[in-house]
Amino acid sequence: MLGFGLVLNLPIIGGTEQSPRITDVAGVVLGLWLLLRIYGVGVHAKPFFALLSLSFIPLLWGLNAIFDGDISTVVLGLRWVLAIPWGYALFLISRSPQQTALIWGLWWGCTANVVVLALQALGLGQPLMDIGLVVPDTFNEVYVGDQYRAPGLHGHPNASAAVVSLIVPLSLYLHFVRRARIWVVILGLGTMLAATELTVTRSALLVGLLTAGAALIVHRNSKRSLRLALIFLYIGLPLIVWFGPPGGWERWMDPEYLQPNFGGRIDTATGALEISLEHPVGLGVEEGREELEQTTVSDTAHNAYLQTAVQHGLPFAVVLLLITLALPLRMLVLPPRALTAAKPEWMLEAMLAIQLFGLFWFEEHLNSAVFVVLMAWISASAVARASPALKAQSTKYATSVSRHSYHRAS
Repeated sequence: MLGFGLVLNLPIIGGTEQSPRITDVAGVVLGLWLLLRIYGVGVHAKPFFALLSLSFIPLLWGLNAIFDGDISTVVLGLRWVLAIPWGYALFLISRSPQQTALIWGLWWGCTANVVVLALQALGLGQPLMDIGLVVPDTFNEVYVGDQYRAPGLHGHPNASAAVVSLIVPLSLYLHFVRRARIWVVILGLGTMLAATELTVTRSALLVGLLTAGAALIVHRNSKRSLRLALIFLYIGLPLIVWFGPPGGWERWMDPEYLQPNFGGRIDTATGALEISLEHPVGLGVEEGREELEQTTVSDTAHNAYLQTAVQHGLPFAVVLLLITLALPLRMLVLPPRALTAAKPEWMLEAMLAIQLFGLFWFEEHLNSAVFVVLMAWISASAVARASPALKAQSTKYATSVSRHSYHRAS
């Protein structure tokens, strides 16, 4: 239920502007659970203090914004604080027998997002608002030319497509590590393609292919990799050539679509970098948007790291960048034999981190509670597993590696 609720992130009060979300309420409940755990059995020090450190700067900005009346900065700061219990809970679950249930909850939550996108594409957006599934302040009618882009549950087509694209690393992990059948990957990729088609979004598809490529490289000596590569080659590519990519070839090849989008993103990213260098400690959400609009004629950087640099400071953005890269680099550097022998518990987070790293270069996703929670989860795992991963690289026997496992501590 935690995984399912996280990626859906439904509003609590339907029909109202700026409604609290499921992640907010669950964060409060998990916060009480974490306090009881600290008082009772205790917590693992490294991941817990990493989560505290990660939320410190957003919390300071949120407290300061109270006096300035910047509600957006206050809300974002609170969500980073609520991400502490979220991140710690997901960290523990991913190292327990309930990990598979968590993954399937996330997997089916991504699928449910596509159902909402399909209903909106069929013209049922208003009924979804009437029943409180979609709140009015996030329902935006977006078009590219004459193509309708369903906004989904997350306020914008790009945001909803990004959330659905998480099904790619989840499916790949289930297939390669949990030994699920190949249909899991095929359905996962099909779900992402459906979301890409309904939202007419390119970035989520490109990043999903990047994650799939990384998984094939890591598991290159596996029969499962060969089977999956053959499916991509002999089924996936012919289908794309025959039917065209989501949104049609014009969306992907026509300079009329590509040049304004590409040029605009370069301008906003460059402007955000200039602002973050001029204001290295950040400006907050509202003032950051105003500064971006004055500099680039757009209130967004179209980049999660640069948007964070503008809002919460350049050092904080650099830390997030390094944290996102930590687990994927470790996974790609370790030889396949070491990965197989050690059966590292951080492989799930590493796969998700690859997807997040790619997505963050296209949109300001760290304004979303979903990605803030995922970032907290990955941060806890990156810190907790640093020493055991290095030992796993040099050991000869799986038994010697398992002595350093967090299973024993939990």
